[in-house]
Amino acid sequence: MIKWKNVIELSFNSDSFSCGHAALSSDEKTLYFVSDMPNGFGATDIYKVSVLENNTFGTPENLGRTINTEGREMFPFVGSDDVLYFASDGHLGLGALDVFESQIEAGVYTNPVNLGAPVNGSSDDFAFVINDAHSYGFFSSNRKSGLGDDDIYSFSIYKCKEDVKGIITDSRTGAPIQNAVVQLMDEKGAVILEQKTGRTGAYLFEKMDCEKKFVVVASKENYRNKNKDTETLDINKEVVVANLNLESLIVEDQIVINPIYFDFDLSNIREDAEYELEHIVTVMKANVDLVIKIESHTDSRGSKTYNRSLSDRRAKSTRDYLISRGISSERIESAIGFGEDSLLNNCDDANSSQCTEAEHQKNRRSYFYIVKGNTNVKVNN
Repeated sequence: MIKWKNVIELSFNSDSFSCGHAALSSDEKTLYFVSDMPNGFGATDIYKVSVLENNTFGTPENLGRTINTEGREMFPFVGSDDVLYFASDGHLGLGALDVFESQIEAGVYTNPVNLGAPVNGSSDDFAFVINDAHSYGFFSSNRKSGLGDDDIYSFSIYKCKEDVKGIITDSRTGAPIQNAVVQLMDEKGAVILEQKTGRTGAYLFEKMDCEKKFVVVASKENYRNKNKDTETLDINKEVVVANLNLESLIVEDQIVINPIYFDFDLSNIREDAEYELEHIVTVMKANVDLVIKIESHTDSRGSKTYNRSLSDRRAKSTRDYLISRGISSERIESAIGFGEDSLLNNCDDANSSQCTEAEHQKNRRSYFYIVKGNTNVKVNN
């Protein structure tokens, strides 16, 4: 049998008002309680007070108008996740006392949210507590289904979970990609889970919370990274499928990137071109015996001599950028401009004025040919 002894009255009690419904924060540094002391906002308000050393306390602080109303705020409880639960008949509810929750963020309380049915109803519902795992808890109510005036009720929380799965494949061949790194990120970009695909290219993230937004990111050496927004539904044990096709950066004897653009009549590397050239850097650092040659081409506008000179400057500017990113000059066999010598369409000097800008753009390109070395690209059949 438990016997209580050495009962000490707290320093902020008074014969002029009542204090009750005490509840400690999870770190036991703050005591929450209810009082009708003067200068409150309603019939009873919720206060907090710091717990000091040697069982002493600071000065009580009213939680303010966000929490307290002209009515009754009672039965505070603070969970381990810094959520304040309390009963109130002053906030908009379903009738009489209802249970509300408010997130505590850096000492500031968010607008209270009614927990709704089945916890709340037309009767008094109060004294809500919940375990740290948020799987079960208790509350009190005088609802008509009870055995007495106020009864204690228990509850369990049903947690909706769904799987997120998919297959990572090569966009050109459709073959599954083995050992691709797949990351599941939240809306803020934080990595929640990570795994590598097996021989079938499949990944599976199990039991993710329902009604959440995620981003699936897939990466593999010699491939362009790919991401896909996805969202779990509100159907327990449902499977959300997010397949991704990765674009190979190595196709036959070339490292293939999106076109790199130069400003008109200039050969300096633009910021958007740097982004694409980083794929070349990544491939060459992943395949240390790779040797390439660079070929640059222009459209037909301008003289043949000028275009050859311009494309040559651009090829060498591209080479210099790769070297500046740590690629040895010995791994770049040559960087040569061919001007308008190898047009891909009929937009030559005779037809130049009849071609669209898009048709001319097709001829302004750079190639990165692999002349020596082996790559790590392996495609399963």
